[in-house]
Amino acid sequence: MPEITKLFTDINIERLPIKNTLQVFVDKRDTHLKLFVRPTGKKSFYFRTKRRGKDVKRKLGEAGSISVSMARILANNMLSELKEPLTAYEVEVQTMPQQYVTVDDVFLLYKENELSFRKAIAGRTHALDIAYRKHVQPELGAYFINDLSKKFARSFFKGLEVKGYCTHNKSLSVLKAAFNYVIDYEDRLNIQINPFDRIKKMPGVSRNRYLTHEEAGRLFSALKVVSNQDLADIYRLALFTGARLSNVKQMEWSDLNLSSATWLIPSTRTKTNQHYEIPLHRMAMDILLNRRKGGSQSRFVFPAGVTSKYGYITGGDLVWKEAITLAGLYHENPNIRPRPHDLRRTFATWQIQSGADVSVVSKALCHTSLKHTLVYAHTNVSQVRQAIEGAFKNLC
Repeated sequence: MPEITKLFTDINIERLPIKNTLQVFVDKRDTHLKLFVRPTGKKSFYFRTKRRGKDVKRKLGEAGSISVSMARILANNMLSELKEPLTAYEVEVQTMPQQYVTVDDVFLLYKENELSFRKAIAGRTHALDIAYRKHVQPELGAYFINDLSKKFARSFFKGLEVKGYCTHNKSLSVLKAAFNYVIDYEDRLNIQINPFDRIKKMPGVSRNRYLTHEEAGRLFSALKVVSNQDLADIYRLALFTGARLSNVKQMEWSDLNLSSATWLIPSTRTKTNQHYEIPLHRMAMDILLNRRKGGSQSRFVFPAGVTSKYGYITGGDLVWKEAITLAGLYHENPNIRPRPHDLRRTFATWQIQSGADVSVVSKALCHTSLKHTLVYAHTNVSQVRQAIEGAFKNLC
């Protein structure tokens, strides 16, 4: 019976049509992984290969009961076990021996069945995926689970501390999450202990960077001459509205009421799944009205090129670096130099410093709790000095 080559994914297998004859599919990625689709509608994964001229065939499980990623791991483990006598296949496999399960296998299961369903801004690769590929996989990816002692895991993260708390903590988060996933949901791997569960995160640096009015003036002067004025407008609007950068980039003309100077952010684009109405400052209105005169037919205020997957502008880190460098605000220490999100912190801080009530500022930031707003609110040195002087003014 001819075999049909197809890239196995859970969605592709679910959509396979049922025919009146048995169909045999072979995975395009791992050719020793097969799928039998019977006229009854039953879809079964099999491991099939040859050893010493003999056909080796072993059922792995039913599609739906196990995922494609799990079937691949089971098939690859069986391929590794071919180094052992054929009699090892005479007993039905119930759980897979851990000596053939690698850290990469664990992460792949977690990524395909858990991490891939998490939302990311504009289709970006999830930060945990990036941390794994850059900092974990080169060192640990090929390690077998049986070789991972808690002492070894601790030593690995001690070595990561020199890269800073962000790299250390992201790498720890992805490993803990991946192992917890397979422990909870992938019984056939028979993994019961997370070797990373006792390792603590490094304490982070509490960031309170915001722009002074003088720094903002220098930044706006620099934004006038940067290479991309569309992105320059995005950064300007981020300060004048206090909105998250992702919301500004995804802004649509239908969200705006230019006659009443308001911007309605739909719940589908907010972190809290609630819609928010933001009043627009005259400086924000000037930017929007100028862009409206441009006559673009796109529904987005900041449309991307025709080849864009999303329709609106994404990225912009290089333009931001260009702007803060021109403004003399760039610093080698990432905790000192301004980041785009600091525009939102500046928006909140300036309001509170001008005497605005924190509850009003919280509304402007679209926060659901005042404690979230207080993170963005910072006093300046002159206010602290006034408070100290006021405390001792009656002491002569």
